[in-house]
Amino acid sequence: MLPVAETRAAQRGITSRRPSAFWDAIIPPKNPAGSHGPAAVEPGPWRFEPTVFGAVRRYRALVITVAVLAVVAAVGYSLLQSKVYQTTANVTVPLPVSSSVAQADPGQYLDSRVLLLESQGVAQRAARIADRQLGGGRLDAANFASAGNGGSLAVSPPATATPGGYGASIIAVSFTGPSPEVSRAGLNALLQAFREAVTANIRTQVNATVAGLDQAIRQTSSPSQKAALVNQRTQAVVNEQTDLGRAPTAAIGPTTRANGQWARNGAIGLIVGIILGAALAFALALRRRAIGDRQDPAAIYGLPMIAEIPAFKVKRSRKAKDMPGGGRLPVAADPGSAAAESFRFAAGSVERICAARRLSLAVVSPLADAGKSTLVANLALAMAEGGTRLLVMDADVAADGLTARLLPGVQVTDGFEQALDGWRSLADCLRTSPLNSAVSVLAAGPPPTRHLTGAARSRAVSALLAEAKSRFDIVLIDSPALLRVADAAELVSAADAAVIVVNPSDRIADHLEMADRLKQSKTDVVGYLYNRAPARPYAAHHGGPQVRPVPGMRPSLLTAQSRDDESRPASRPRPR
Repeated sequence: MLPVAETRAAQRGITSRRPSAFWDAIIPPKNPAGSHGPAAVEPGPWRFEPTVFGAVRRYRALVITVAVLAVVAAVGYSLLQSKVYQTTANVTVPLPVSSSVAQADPGQYLDSRVLLLESQGVAQRAARIADRQLGGGRLDAANFASAGNGGSLAVSPPATATPGGYGASIIAVSFTGPSPEVSRAGLNALLQAFREAVTANIRTQVNATVAGLDQAIRQTSSPSQKAALVNQRTQAVVNEQTDLGRAPTAAIGPTTRANGQWARNGAIGLIVGIILGAALAFALALRRRAIGDRQDPAAIYGLPMIAEIPAFKVKRSRKAKDMPGGGRLPVAADPGSAAAESFRFAAGSVERICAARRLSLAVVSPLADAGKSTLVANLALAMAEGGTRLLVMDADVAADGLTARLLPGVQVTDGFEQALDGWRSLADCLRTSPLNSAVSVLAAGPPPTRHLTGAARSRAVSALLAEAKSRFDIVLIDSPALLRVADAAELVSAADAAVIVVNPSDRIADHLEMADRLKQSKTDVVGYLYNRAPARPYAAHHGGPQVRPVPGMRPSLLTAQSRDDESRPASRPRPR
């Protein structure tokens, strides 16, 4: 059998939270074969750092909620916003033959046309034209400003300005309005105003060129120079007519709805919601880092896992009210279930740890609602099936859960606090569980009239445990939450050993703090029970959990227990 001292990891104490010292302290030593023992894990600061995928899986309800709200907001915005229609056109701006600058730098000329489209003069001219078409008062010059300036006009210059290249002289123009009629009228007015402005610009430039040539002709006396100037004047007039004939042309497209695309906006909202939800989940997981693996507690405490208790469903029915413990005690209510077998395996592991000596064992967790009372009650019933005489102490007076499970329907007048104060003897306060006569219960009892604290409470607890160990083979103690109840420290310190209850949802920070407190109280912690663990696939195929070796267990015991589990019919209840 395995003594308590041999079940602990090689390094007993947990160091401070300084990262380097902490991770150096929890690395288990190697065995002679060169491999780590059962409690060995791969330590490192990254072990408890959350991942985005893990955070999304842990807080999937939050992610789904945020994504749904984002989709609803996007679709609702699309359906409730005012309708806006857009008309587009591709404007072809040919390069002029009368401008030497345009021929030298076509890109600069096209930029000047874009600026002309967005100019105030074209906007005012387009507003007057639109008023004549629409009947006035519906569009003004501000509507023909660019979208960046609060207007309804959007101009996209050519992607390239390579002379002769396809699309090099095409400018995309769009105009939005509250109705298809206004949108088309506004774009037509803009294009007409742009053509008039281009025509006026060409005529102004040619008139200035012709006036300068006329003045030069009058001032020159050389017949050859005069003839050359006359030819230039004639060519300027011809170029003017050519440029006027090559005015900008526009290909106007259909009018479409510019907003209200609920499907597209819903898809965008879904993507944004998932990203936002994942970010919130990761931030929450980073703040509330939790136990994510059954070997994480081994990295925190440097101790082995004694057993793994899978999560089981509690029946919520009228029939469940008549079951022992309201359906929370599978060992008594459903002896042939996989959950009952898990508790029996855990009980066998605890019995092997407690063998060869009478032992008081405190079951402790950082916070309340860890399932300690249910776990201790099932362990006690499973141990009692083998004939072990044990006492179960309900020291968690505030919760009173263990008493209700093991003493259903039993009126309790005196309990743990009364026996601790010495008002009543231990024998007077004990009650036999109606679920199994081998289980004696020291109930929580009513609140004490005089509460012991400090050193007096520590001495009283030690005396009570010494008397209990003289009467029973094993004493199981349901301890209060170590981080919430001050009296729990004296109780755990007075016990011979302690077992930690760990749940997958427990916070890493809580267990780190509890490790410090257990070290300060010099408590002999023998291992941890991984409670409410997710069910493994092999449990469904084999009718129950596999037998897991406990550090120090002899192979013969493991083989005998495995043969016993395989030969036992799953449907036959255990004797009670």
